[in-house]
Amino acid sequence: MSLLSPMGPSPPRLTSLQAAGNAVKSQKRVHWYADAAIWDFHERLELAMLFSEAVDLYWADKSKRLRGNTLEGYASALRRHVLPAWGGREVESITFDEVQSWVDSIPTYGAASKAFKTFRQVYRWTIRKRQLRVWDVTQGIELPEAPVVRRDALTAAEEREALRGIVGQPWEAVVLLAAALGLRRCEACGIDWSDIDWRTGWVHVQRGAHWVGGEVVEYATKTKLSDRWLRLPRFALARLRQIRGHRRSGRVRGDLAPHQIAGRFRRACRAAGLPWVPMTCLRHSWATISLEAGAAIEDVSVALGHSTVDTCIRHYLQSFRTVVGRASDAYSSAMLSPA
Repeated sequence: MSLLSPMGPSPPRLTSLQAAGNAVKSQKRVHWYADAAIWDFHERLELAMLFSEAVDLYWADKSKRLRGNTLEGYASALRRHVLPAWGGREVESITFDEVQSWVDSIPTYGAASKAFKTFRQVYRWTIRKRQLRVWDVTQGIELPEAPVVRRDALTAAEEREALRGIVGQPWEAVVLLAAALGLRRCEACGIDWSDIDWRTGWVHVQRGAHWVGGEVVEYATKTKLSDRWLRLPRFALARLRQIRGHRRSGRVRGDLAPHQIAGRFRRACRAAGLPWVPMTCLRHSWATISLEAGAAIEDVSVALGHSTVDTCIRHYLQSFRTVVGRASDAYSSAMLSPA
């Protein structure tokens, strides 16, 4: 057939030697694919890992990086929910539907959320570490609907009464710092006398004290924004000067652990019939009192060490009426003022 033929040129004829060579190449290719498949099969057998084994490896790795109090939280979820359900399963055999059913079976939102997030941490770490080519079954899992939480908070009058009622207690200074600055319990227990500027009342919040493994352990603040300077009200600064005496350094908590201070605060208030909320809720009380007295949400959020205003609104704003009322008054003033 001509090269100009519409059907195109005829394919060249193969010599017997070329045909034999191609047959050998084809056979080698088949053997290579077979060997690769066998190798991949054996590799997958070697990569097969029980979830309990993945947890052990994850724990050994994260123990070098994470704080002890963070690891304790993970350990609780692993022990109570994750390992009983998945410890004996191979990581690659776990399916999306099984994970969703497991999450649905946990009765409370808090437990389900904590258990799933811990499972997800281990699962995704294992996928990355072992470079597994599997679908991430934690994507798209639906958690139970979060309940509306109303945190207890003291009014300004109640907080004044409580602070007056604990005067003279060995742990008074820690509770006073928590109430007057809106500190986390760990932050209040981590304050040193030297962190306070006794002339201006500014306090450097830079560490937290935690009870981990039967002892008090101190870490840097929870986030970079949590490392902050706050100013004491005059009444609190004056009282702390009296408590300090001649001390210039040393932890304000003394030899007490955070949970011991919280327990003694509770018992003293109940015994004296004083208004009381857990020390954690003194932070909520500070935010609520400040907001209702006219402080801007943005300012309160910065003082609390939050990364976004949303956190402040979601967790600490107890009364929206006060804030909305101020916004309404501002609008009304603008509308009534002459142009």
